[in-house]
Amino acid sequence: MLLFQLKNRRGGSVIAAIRSWVGSVFFAAMAAAVIRWMVIGLYVIPSGSMEPTLFPGDFVLVSKLHYGARTPATPLQIPITHQTIPGTKIPAYLDWIELPQYRLPGFSKIQRNDVIVFNTPVGHEPPDLREYWIKRCIGLPGDLVHIVHKQLYVNHTPADLPYSVQYRYFMKTKRILTAAFFEKNDIKNPVRSTIPGREGYTIYTTPEKVKQLITVLPTCIQSIDPVEDEKEVLYPSMYAFNPALGWSKDNFGPLQVPKKGMVVPMDARHILLYSPTIKKFEGKKNIRFTKTACWIDGQEVAHYTFAKDYYFAMGDNRDQSGDSRFIGFIPEDHIVGKAVMVLLSSDRNKSFFSGMRWNRLFHFVN
Repeated sequence: MLLFQLKNRRGGSVIAAIRSWVGSVFFAAMAAAVIRWMVIGLYVIPSGSMEPTLFPGDFVLVSKLHYGARTPATPLQIPITHQTIPGTKIPAYLDWIELPQYRLPGFSKIQRNDVIVFNTPVGHEPPDLREYWIKRCIGLPGDLVHIVHKQLYVNHTPADLPYSVQYRYFMKTKRILTAAFFEKNDIKNPVRSTIPGREGYTIYTTPEKVKQLITVLPTCIQSIDPVEDEKEVLYPSMYAFNPALGWSKDNFGPLQVPKKGMVVPMDARHILLYSPTIKKFEGKKNIRFTKTACWIDGQEVAHYTFAKDYYFAMGDNRDQSGDSRFIGFIPEDHIVGKAVMVLLSSDRNKSFFSGMRWNRLFHFVN
């Protein structure tokens, strides 16, 4: 009898320990999920679309407090996951329940030139579970966005930040340049041209760096000129694509960013520019467009009033970025938070520690 009681006690202590461990893990997971939802998130930059501001391999802290956290639209998901269970292709959520989203109070509004993280408007998943993208907000609700020969204008005013934007250039040279030259000048992946009379390199860099190169190295560099898309080349992937518009990533707009309460006539041009946004994000269940007319609930309407605020975002690496020029406007309820700091950074072409960029540790995002 005594031996049986000892075994029971030992078994009971093991079960209690397991329960305690499971409870601790569950509490930690829930606490981490709440922090990730309400306070701050950590995201890894996958591409060079935000160079020279952010680099592939940057681990970026994103504040949810600035604009206010969003309530979950898809509550049936495993904590601290996104689309799939890590290491598998198994969905980490169930779309049986989809709730309306609300935003908690934040301590600031989205400002022009903020670097923002958002759920891409492109995809079939629930909105809060679509891929995370990071771009610079260059257009606020109601702003007029226009790009002319690569130069961005917002409300008719030049709007580029010279220290944070880079473009594609052709650098004509008198001789072959070394890899050390490009590394010293922070130029990645130059593409060499050997066409007679046009020997040189296609490079991606900032206007400030171009000024330095022309001044410092006139002996080996003949000229550096921006490379612009040809107007004859049409881009079916552009937002509101239509040959009549003739838009490209270097010559785009003018296009007004929709604002809550903004009224637009439902004529051919405005239907072309805004019908993709209205159909996808405005929550109208019974809406139909032709090229020249709009019907809501079976009645033709001459004007449409927007129910939401939208934003226009672009990558700082203007010639290597899929952004609002292609995917269209970013609805306010898709925006996750503001990028505030690079926590650490590692070159993805090297091992984690050998590729560590020590100069980017705790680097504030501007």
